[in-house]
Amino acid sequence: MFVPRPHLIDALEGKPCRLQLLCAPAGYGKTSLVQQYLQGIAPPGAVVWMALGGQRQTLERFIAKLAGALGLPVDTAPDGVLAFLDSGLSVPVTPLSRAGSLLQLTVLPCGSEPAREEARAANEFLQEEHRSESRPIRLVLDDLPVEMPADLNHWFDRLLSLNNRQLQVLVTCRQRPDWNLPRLMLTGQLLEFGARQLALRPDEFESLIDALAPHTDALARGTLWHETGGWCAGVRLSLSLDHARPSPLLGQYLERELLSRLSDEQREVMGGMAHLSRVSADFCEQLWEGRQAAWVFNSLLECHAFVFPLEQQPGWFRLLPAVAQALQSHLSGAPLNRLRLRACQLLSVLGHVDDAVEQALCADQPEVAANYMERLWLSWILRERHLNKLMEWRERIEPQLLHSSLRLIYLCAKALLFSGRLDEAAECLARLGHFLPLPDPVRNQRLLANWQALFGTLQALRGQAGPARLHCRAALDYLGGEDWLSVLLCHCILARLAMGTGDLAQAQTLLDHSLELARRRGSHESEVLVNADRVRLMMLRGQAGFAQALLRTELDRLAPFPSQPYPLLGRLLFLRGELLLQQGHCSEAEVVIQAGLLQVRDCCAPFVLNAYLLLAEIASRNHDPEKAHLLLHEAERRMQWGKIDSALYQAPIARQKNRILAREQPAETGHASVTRLSAGVPDYQDDLTPREVSVLKLLAEGMSVREVGSRLFISENTVKTHAKNINVKLGACRRTQAINSAKAMGILA
Repeated sequence: MFVPRPHLIDALEGKPCRLQLLCAPAGYGKTSLVQQYLQGIAPPGAVVWMALGGQRQTLERFIAKLAGALGLPVDTAPDGVLAFLDSGLSVPVTPLSRAGSLLQLTVLPCGSEPAREEARAANEFLQEEHRSESRPIRLVLDDLPVEMPADLNHWFDRLLSLNNRQLQVLVTCRQRPDWNLPRLMLTGQLLEFGARQLALRPDEFESLIDALAPHTDALARGTLWHETGGWCAGVRLSLSLDHARPSPLLGQYLERELLSRLSDEQREVMGGMAHLSRVSADFCEQLWEGRQAAWVFNSLLECHAFVFPLEQQPGWFRLLPAVAQALQSHLSGAPLNRLRLRACQLLSVLGHVDDAVEQALCADQPEVAANYMERLWLSWILRERHLNKLMEWRERIEPQLLHSSLRLIYLCAKALLFSGRLDEAAECLARLGHFLPLPDPVRNQRLLANWQALFGTLQALRGQAGPARLHCRAALDYLGGEDWLSVLLCHCILARLAMGTGDLAQAQTLLDHSLELARRRGSHESEVLVNADRVRLMMLRGQAGFAQALLRTELDRLAPFPSQPYPLLGRLLFLRGELLLQQGHCSEAEVVIQAGLLQVRDCCAPFVLNAYLLLAEIASRNHDPEKAHLLLHEAERRMQWGKIDSALYQAPIARQKNRILAREQPAETGHASVTRLSAGVPDYQDDLTPREVSVLKLLAEGMSVREVGSRLFISENTVKTHAKNINVKLGACRRTQAINSAKAMGILA
């Protein structure tokens, strides 16, 4: 399958320097890219292609091959080849064919009479071709060997310093050669592409999948993208012929192209790395004690053995996931368990407790895993995919272990709340009572305050606003600096409740306190979550410009992170999609929301519902009610698979169904249908505050904003704010649309 790489071709053509170096692991399309580049160059000049196949070379053997390719005597000395290339003469080689502008050459057996005759004929041909102007000579070294003798490296340094401006060297390799590359870089004579540049871009990846397996769904595509990171060969070989199962060809490819070129020590370390989520030189040295593993690890880095740095974590690396999966069978049984337990100890000491927990569970040691879980920071749950990770651990650890300490119970209760599993969270919170009262009255009061913070959150999620306020405010009276996360949670819950009642000034004050607390504690994830609430507050106030700017800032900050699914990024993308939809940009909103779904594809949390509600709204506005209902069905299915409490999704889904029906049918018949549908569902009017209902009724009577304000003794700006809130809650863009929807839903007579 041919994948055009126009942006890379443009980069090569735009900087025709002395050395163009393509250095990356096998399967990144290095050779194909050079071939594409040479097919389109102008003027064509002469091309000498030497396929080295990664085989060891001596200076004598290499010069003999190159001399043959140039039509020189096979015993030509290295200096003679350099002098010839430096002379600027046309290259006397035999053309096999002229395909476009690429002149392909062959290596003839030098010294024979036929060879000399053909060389002379070729020389005459090329001299005629190049009579009018000097043409470049391009020397292509395909698959340069990893190790080369010092005298050959020295010869290449001399080659690259020749005065012949028409000489260009193109090299594909899997390890940076030991040449004077810094000098070339300083003089502007080096262009280098690594795996990052050669990896497929998202659009190229999608084109390849469309060609190989066009029916692959978005979830499978996202998983494959995460596993391969744009590695072309990995994408192709991960798909079997029926495009339904992983292909064994990937393992065979790696055996031939990677493992066969490694030493026994390198193969051993690679086999262990396949089971580890992170590695470093020091970590390997301790893990394989007395085996010079740090040196082996660094050698794997140098030879580009699919070991890539972890983003934002200097010194730490991991195998490309697709490669790791393919190599995991190389280590198993008791040796693997010993490696895991040793890794578990080292990772915990180095502060990577979550990785230690995972290794302990994989080694079938749940008691050890539970012990390490107690060491996790309570704010850990907010980061990356950690919520999912913790919920997975709960399924693999016996309940009695998870209920063995206050910290574990608190951690699990918080995870269950954030996952929308409210009944289980309530049971978990009840278990904290088994540890009461504590001997120390100060600790006892602190435990009660943290319990109240979580219980207030539980009540808020269940829609019990009064008890939620009571518990959160009571908790704040006793929470100290060490409990900053509970303080932050209480402030955010109270802010959301204030937004629900239209008390936007109180919500602003609470969110300002939350934002300052998150920043002072250095919790970027907490800051993002608080800013998500601030964006929603700005939307309610009609401050779309400020909301867009804040969202853009947060999205830019998260942009370097996602080499893997990142739910926090997905959450922000859903919010951006909602803002775009509110402004009437349906198509753009759909693209953004779909991108967000890729970030939360394996996440089970209530906020994922927002994506499906928004997509259903877009489908409804596009007059595709069938698609809208299918999206709502998928939303319900996902919530149920995630064991999310029905109180968190049934009413929003029912309301969205009502919106769809209101658009499908005239108001008269729609009202009757909606009434029947709403017979498990709360009155839609509960979604509007009493003041918003009052404003809506007066607007429906045809009053102006000023008249409504005068009647209700509120300012015109407050009326406008209520009107925007009404539009958001009813999924409308204009006043008339909101009034019609409200009539269809029974809010207005």
